[in-house]
Amino acid sequence: MEEIKIIFLAIIQGITEFLPISSSGHIVLFENIFGFTDSNIILEVILHFGTLISILIFFRKDIFKVVNGALRGDKDSISYGLQVIIATMPVVIFILLTIILDFQIESLFVLKTLMFTYLVNSVILYITKGSKGVKNNITYYLAIVMGISQVFALLPGISRAGITICTALFFGFNQKSAAKFSFFMAIPVMLGALIFKIEDIYTQSAIEVHSLVLGFLCAMITGLLVLKLLFRILENQKLWMFSFYSMLIWLTAILINI
Repeated sequence: MEEIKIIFLAIIQGITEFLPISSSGHIVLFENIFGFTDSNIILEVILHFGTLISILIFFRKDIFKVVNGALRGDKDSISYGLQVIIATMPVVIFILLTIILDFQIESLFVLKTLMFTYLVNSVILYITKGSKGVKNNITYYLAIVMGISQVFALLPGISRAGITICTALFFGFNQKSAAKFSFFMAIPVMLGALIFKIEDIYTQSAIEVHSLVLGFLCAMITGLLVLKLLFRILENQKLWMFSFYSMLIWLTAILINI
C-alpha cells in the first residue's frame, strides 16, 4: 500500500510540476478530498529531485550549450546565464523577507486560498488564447518581469510554469522560447528549495530506500513524458486550454468549502 501511495504521489508530482495547473494546489486539494498528503519531508525532497532531474535530462543539450558557451566567453551564453540568475533573484529576495518577517507562507496552503488563486490561474491562461509571439531572444527586462511573476507561483493554485510562460507571451515572445527560459529559471529555484528542505530530513521518520528510489524514478519518468507533451502543446499554441481545467479545480475548491 505504501508503494502505491508513493507511485501515485510521484505521478501527480511529475504531471502537475510542468503543466500549468499548480503542483502545490493539487497537494492542498488532495489533502482535503482524500486526506492524502506528501508531508513526509524525505519523500517530498526525493519527488522534487526526480522532477529536477527530468528538467536536466530534457534540456541537457541546451544546458551544455549555455555552460560550454559561457566557459568559452560567448557573450550570448553569458548573457543567458545572467538572465536566469536575475530571474531567480525576486524569489530569493521574497523568501529572505518572509524569514526576516517570520511569515510562514505555508499558512496560505489551505483550501480557501485555492478559491482565489485557481481563478487567477484560469484567467491568466485563457487570455493567452491566440497569442502568436515571434520574439526569441530573452531580454533582461523580460527576465526581471518573469522573475517577479514567479514569486506569485509560491501560492498554491498559481502555476509556476503557467504564469512565467504566460508573462513572456504577453510581451510577444515565442511560446517555446519562453517555456525553455521558464524551465531554466526553475533549476536554481528547485535546487535551492531542495537544499533548504534537506535540513529537515533528519527530524523525519525513515522510508525504505527502495520506496524512495521507486518514487524518484516515477517522478522523473513522468516529468520527462509531460515535458514532451507540454512542448507539443506549445507548438500547437494550446496552452490556454488548461484554463478550463484550472476553472474546474476552482469550482471544486468552492464546492468542498461550502
